[in-house]
Amino acid sequence: MRHSLRPSIYGMMLLATLPLTACRNGNNSVNVFSADPMLGCYATHPRKPAEFRIDQQQGRYYVSFQRDDQWQREPTPLQESTRADIAQFFKDDANQIGKALVSPRGGFGLFKFNAGATLKGKAPDSDYMGLLLIGAGPIYPVACP
Repeated sequence: MRHSLRPSIYGMMLLATLPLTACRNGNNSVNVFSADPMLGCYATHPRKPAEFRIDQQQGRYYVSFQRDDQWQREPTPLQESTRADIAQFFKDDANQIGKALVSPRGGFGLFKFNAGATLKGKAPDSDYMGLLLIGAGPIYPVACP
């Protein structure tokens, strides 16, 4: 009996969906493939495991940090910044930032650049910048564990 090595269309469709489902976390929060560019997991290097996660509950954004192999959610929701708020962080370049989430308690901010943004400090391989307790720099969307 001969076995065909040609995969069926159904098998190919199943394989195509695996990366999307494999990146979901235990809370079924949205992953790096979300339509909302702020939801998902992030790291300070594209090859590092997820260091923090942004999810949404009842229309509010929350950040969770990976600590001791567990996600610990910050209790205070993040604030979606207005254009004026963004201008406080990026005085001359606010129009290059499409969306920003910041902690009202300070110490955390996630900024999504618009396509074609050229501001100083933007990594050529990332459309995100983070403001963390350790400093500011490029942030990379990564798969959620």
